Amino acid sequence: MLHKNSLVIVCLILISGLLLGACAQAPAPTAVPQAQPTAASQAQPTAAPQAQPTAAPKPQPTATPTGLEGLTDAQKAWAKAAELGPYAPAQQDWAAIEAAAKKEGKVVLYSNSSRWPDIKKTFEEAYPGITLEGYDISTVDLITKLQKEQQAGVYTADVVLCGDYATLVNEMLNPPTKMLWNFYPQELVPLVDKSALEPLLLHRYALTVFIYNNEVYKEPPVKNIWDFTKPEWKGRVVYPDPQKVSMGLMGLTAIVQNADTMAKEYEKAFGKPIKLDPGVPNAGYQWIKDLLKNDVSLTSSSGDAATAVGTLGQKNPPIGFTSYSKIRNAQKGEIAFDVMWGMSPTFAVTEETALAIANQAPHPNAAKLLIRWMLGDEKGGKGFAPFYVPGDYPTRKDALPPKDAKPWSEFQGKVWTNDPTWVYQNAIQVRDFWVANLAK
Repeated sequence: MLHKNSLVIVCLILISGLLLGACAQAPAPTAVPQAQPTAASQAQPTAAPQAQPTAAPKPQPTATPTGLEGLTDAQKAWAKAAELGPYAPAQQDWAAIEAAAKKEGKVVLYSNSSRWPDIKKTFEEAYPGITLEGYDISTVDLITKLQKEQQAGVYTADVVLCGDYATLVNEMLNPPTKMLWNFYPQELVPLVDKSALEPLLLHRYALTVFIYNNEVYKEPPVKNIWDFTKPEWKGRVVYPDPQKVSMGLMGLTAIVQNADTMAKEYEKAFGKPIKLDPGVPNAGYQWIKDLLKNDVSLTSSSGDAATAVGTLGQKNPPIGFTSYSKIRNAQKGEIAFDVMWGMSPTFAVTEETALAIANQAPHPNAAKLLIRWMLGDEKGGKGFAPFYVPGDYPTRKDALPPKDAKPWSEFQGKVWTNDPTWVYQNAIQVRDFWVANLAK
């Protein structure tokens, strides 16, 4: 048991400790530092990053066109043996070509001209031992025949003389439907415009023309193309059937292509703006529809059209559209017609005839020889002689116009020229419009 005084002492010590703890100062609160106002930081101009020169990307190597793209192995092998296309030599060796042609002994010509027998006669005289076998086929039928044969793997034709340049270039010159090969003698390069050499060789320039019988009429009875649709000519217009005769379709296509001009000519002819029938796209198509309503007579060839207009002894002859080359028959006195030279807006449409080697021709060297022969000389001779007549014009710049023919340069700006691309894109539509309105 603790002593009483000791207990008192302990209690005093405890009380003293408590008082000392209570009297100690609490730590001063820490003052929150006052935010010192700072000047807004000045935006320092940032230097535009300097464009670092970068090396131009190196072009990736691309395959160089070889002219063989899209060709079949059979076509490549044939072209190599025939020395055509990408296999053509830098310099043509005509002595070697002629020797090879004589070994072949034959050449087959598909021609849209009935004048091929005249070519046969002179060619066989110039190259004895080589027989020329020819076929006179209308342009439409010729193209159809060649397409069917080639698609069936039948290779009969060597040389093709044909109109409808637009179809030949767009459908038959390039793979995968390659049926023609372009070829021309190198000596013609300085003598012929490039446009007549590429992409397909032109044999000649020609005109298809509006004509009248000059035995009955001393001057053209028609002044405006819309006169063909007037009542006084009802049943008295002849036109080559555009479903059978290429130049007939080309004529209609040119009229549609020049629709704005046709609209202006309508107003000149009738004294009022043209009003299109429902469903008729433009004035060119309206002319076609009105011509059909005027009971136009159709012929199966341009020659038949010329004969219908120019037959001698008529009292009330028709007017029509034909190849200007038929004027040679009028000059012989067999028929009587002339061109409506002053007709507005034009009296003619150009016509191009192509000359090419058929794909996988069995006699390619004889084909080259025939093409060279058919292009003639500076006098319009050799194989061009049958075509050296008014209405046909050689592509050679060194050849003068045929006798009694107007110079080709005189027609520039006065006749309509078909654009091959436009024709190809629109000719079928024109034909279909013709057919749709034929029975109305």
